[in-house]
Amino acid sequence: MITNAIPNRPPAVQAARDTLRRKGWSHREAAEQLGVSTYHLSLVLNNHRVSRRILNAIQDFPENPSPA
Repeated sequence: MITNAIPNRPPAVQAARDTLRRKGWSHREAAEQLGVSTYHLSLVLNNHRVSRRILNAIQDFPENPSPA
């Protein structure tokens, strides 16, 4: 059986992942900025846990002043 290599993520999760990448934030830096662990952020960004607060906060992130 052939499976699709691209995960099927909800639009809000994919938008948050794209925003972090586009604005130059690493997961470690973003987790620190959000006040959560990198593990929790990873769960949210991989659609294993739902957190509208985190997804909405990521959309408001500025450009990273010191990109990784």
